[in-house]
Amino acid sequence: MTADPVPTYQLKIALRETSPPVWRRVTLPADTSLGCLHDIIQACFGWDDSHLHSFTEPGSGRQFVDFDAPLEHDPDRDADEESVTVAEVLPHEGGRLGYTYDFGDDWRHQITLEKTFPTSTPDRRIHCTGGRRAMPYAEDTGGAWGLQAVLDAVADHGAPAPEPWTDLIETLREEGFDPACFDCETLDRELAGLDPRPPTATQVRGSAAAAPGGRRCSCGEVHDDVDDVDVEFVPVRPVSLAPRPELAAAARQVPLIATALRLAHWCRGGRAVTSREVLKPALGRLAVQELELWAQDEELSALRPAERDNRLARLRSSGDLPCLDTPWRLALYADLVEISAGTARPGPDLPATEGDEGVLELWCQALEDELDDLNDLGNLGLSPWLSAALGMRDEDSDGLAAVVLRALYEVPDGEWLDTALLVGALRAGLPKQEARLAELLVLQIFDQAAVLLAEYQAAEVEAGPDTSPERDHILLGITGSTEDSDGTPLPGKRLRLTPLGRHGLREYLLAEGLHAPLIGELADADAPTLLDVLLDYDQDAAQSEITGWISHRGQGPAAVQLIDACAGLEADAALRRLTATAVLAELDEPRALAVLRKAAASGVPGCAETAAIALVDRGEIPEGHGSELQLWGLVDHLWGPLGVGDEAFAMFLDHEGNLVLPRLEQAADDLWRCGHPATGPVLEAAGRHLRARDEVLAKRLRRSATKVGSQRRR
Repeated sequence: MTADPVPTYQLKIALRETSPPVWRRVTLPADTSLGCLHDIIQACFGWDDSHLHSFTEPGSGRQFVDFDAPLEHDPDRDADEESVTVAEVLPHEGGRLGYTYDFGDDWRHQITLEKTFPTSTPDRRIHCTGGRRAMPYAEDTGGAWGLQAVLDAVADHGAPAPEPWTDLIETLREEGFDPACFDCETLDRELAGLDPRPPTATQVRGSAAAAPGGRRCSCGEVHDDVDDVDVEFVPVRPVSLAPRPELAAAARQVPLIATALRLAHWCRGGRAVTSREVLKPALGRLAVQELELWAQDEELSALRPAERDNRLARLRSSGDLPCLDTPWRLALYADLVEISAGTARPGPDLPATEGDEGVLELWCQALEDELDDLNDLGNLGLSPWLSAALGMRDEDSDGLAAVVLRALYEVPDGEWLDTALLVGALRAGLPKQEARLAELLVLQIFDQAAVLLAEYQAAEVEAGPDTSPERDHILLGITGSTEDSDGTPLPGKRLRLTPLGRHGLREYLLAEGLHAPLIGELADADAPTLLDVLLDYDQDAAQSEITGWISHRGQGPAAVQLIDACAGLEADAALRRLTATAVLAELDEPRALAVLRKAAASGVPGCAETAAIALVDRGEIPEGHGSELQLWGLVDHLWGPLGVGDEAFAMFLDHEGNLVLPRLEQAADDLWRCGHPATGPVLEAAGRHLRARDEVLAKRLRRSATKVGSQRRR
């Protein structure tokens, strides 16, 4: 029997820390299990599946592992890779997933969802559609640095093969191994023999893919029921972005991007490269001179022309000049340049025209790759002895960069993010030593991010005072070598995003698994989606979305859709009614008011009351609704948050107390009459949570709850 068609995913799988980069591009059905994706990666890079492996979701740190492997599993963090589809962990284009093979050699791969092709055919074959660089047999070579040493030795035929790779190097030399020659057709045939199987294992609670009835929250967590929601999570603030043509033009002006593009165009007609895919020395010197790349090198730009010529004449490898090597590597990685038979030419992804917006994607990818390194403790300038003294591992900093960058992203346009304010917020509630360690890590991440964002023209940087001595003092205090300071956050840099930077950080957050909404993107959404999402928006963003949503369809249709979305007496429907009140208040045209009057008289639970309350708010008394209507609305107002969970209810009372408590005090003795099916649970919960704040009101509410029970028994 032929399987039902599903979307096809195009993935780019890159072996990290390789230079020149090694990567493969594959297509597969979106419902392929992660267990099968493991098999695909093994085939793509020549691994023989003799070591443990895991998939890691950026941001959340959740892992997907082989439950049949001899490895201890954390039920709160780990999920069976055979219970999860690729689509569940990569729901959006640009999303990324990590894959590590052999925890000793630490072969780290980055998987990126490049494109989603619509459902069109039941063909479920896996294909290789592209790639770069051949992979020798690299098992147990020591990781990326060992691979590089092997490839260097293979290229240097005149030198003896070094230990411990002597046999491997000699074999590769005898076979005439060419690292630049990637055989796409052979890999495609091998992948065609794999079965892109859907998940075969059952998902369990706590795993990173939602079970039936569960849902993946915008916080990145998966909740199997409403009581599991992390109520402390605050969704990413919606923002507006500059038009894409403006952003693309700004990206083209970034020096690194501009130089990579110029190098690619300079390769028209072909330029000879070495076995390591760098320009031959004479051509490297020529590129530096003709393209004036020396102007981006502090040492070369400080020399007189004759001195600069002498310095370049001594160049042994084009890879020795950062002003040439860095943009060249970017051009190679981004397919701006392609190499065949020892010759570099413009690649297929080189933007064709000055206005080509593909340059924006190039800029984003280059920035994201740099920002990813902020999660690595080794890149933060912390000494190895400190990490060892504190028992820290590289993964201990996972996600912290996203916290810092998200804070910058959410700062309103034109405003600055101050280091001290950010540190103070992140340290709140932490024990002293943990707070100081968090401060140290944040300061280091902030410093590194400032350099990167300034280089990519993503942010303006306002330097602060030198705090190196104070940071050293924090280090000594953390390790117990001296008495710590008073704990006051250190002053530091200030950052302000550019329009280009806001776009870039949004792409980064999306790749980290965070939902980063744009103001205006809900215009085409249905009413239930609008009402659900607006719960997480601040007042200004919500007002912008409401105005756009209504104008997109007209007030009459808007009223119909909103009222229909309010049907039902469950807690989810009550949450929607919370938001619907604000949206309905914007409707004032005769056609919309006619819809409200008809709905108020319909008797449909949830719809009738919502419409009637909207009319009352306009000073109109709808037929068939008495004084209990406002009581019903107050109970319903509280029922939505209570349905999420006790903690959410308490937070709602704290946040909305100034509005809700006076109404409760006025109506406490009569609420039992309102006829709302959730009246009893709401009054009991309100009485319990308000006991410490207002004992008298709490007693009245509990007494009213008792009357609800008596009324039901009668």
